[in-house]
Amino acid sequence: MLLKKIPLLLATILLTTSLPIQAAKTSSSTTLSTTEKADLLFMREEEKVARDVYLTMYDTWQVTVFSNIASSEQKHMDAILSLLTKYKLSDPAAGNLIGQFTNTELQDLYTALIAMGNQSKLSALQVGALIEETDIEDIVIAIEHSDNPDIDKVYNNLMCGSRNHLRAFVGNIENLTGQSYQAQVLDQEEVDAIVESPMETCG
Repeated sequence: MLLKKIPLLLATILLTTSLPIQAAKTSSSTTLSTTEKADLLFMREEEKVARDVYLTMYDTWQVTVFSNIASSEQKHMDAILSLLTKYKLSDPAAGNLIGQFTNTELQDLYTALIAMGNQSKLSALQVGALIEETDIEDIVIAIEHSDNPDIDKVYNNLMCGSRNHLRAFVGNIENLTGQSYQAQVLDQEEVDAIVESPMETCG
C-alpha cells in the first residue's frame, strides 16, 4: 500500500521552512542582498537535512539509493559552502553533527522526517522523494531572488541534481509498490515530466 498523506505536523513544517517570497532583487553582480544571503544560509542547512536524513535512512534500511544520494548531497553542501566563503558569510552548519541544525525549523523538520522514514522502507523512500520535491520548489524561489551568475549556476546545478534524485527515489518507490508515484509537493504534471525524462549530467 502507498504511504498515507503527509502528517499535519510535517506539512506545517514544510510550509514554514520553505524559502519565503521576499522583496524584489536589489543586488549587483558583486554584492548580495539580504534575501540572497538568507537564501544561501538556508540552502546550506536544507542540503544538510537531505544528507543527514539519507545517511540515517541508509543505516536503518540499507537501501543503496540513500547512500548514493547522500554523497551527492555532500557535494551540494560543499558547493553552497564555497559561496558562503566567497561572500564572507558564517557557515550555519559549522561544527554541527549529523542531525544537528542551527535553524530550529529545519531541526524540527529533520526530526519529523526521521520519524516518518523509520516507519518502513517505503516510508523512507517517500521521505526521500518529499525532500527532493521540496528542494526543487525552494531552489526555484532562490533563483528568482538571485542576481548573481555564480549563485544561479550553483542553484541550477543543485536543481539538476534534485531532479535526478527524485527520479531515483520514484523508481525505487514504483518498483516496490507496482503503482505510479503520487506527487507530494509539486504539481503532479511537473513531477511526471521530470521522472519520465532521462537522467541528466549536472555541473
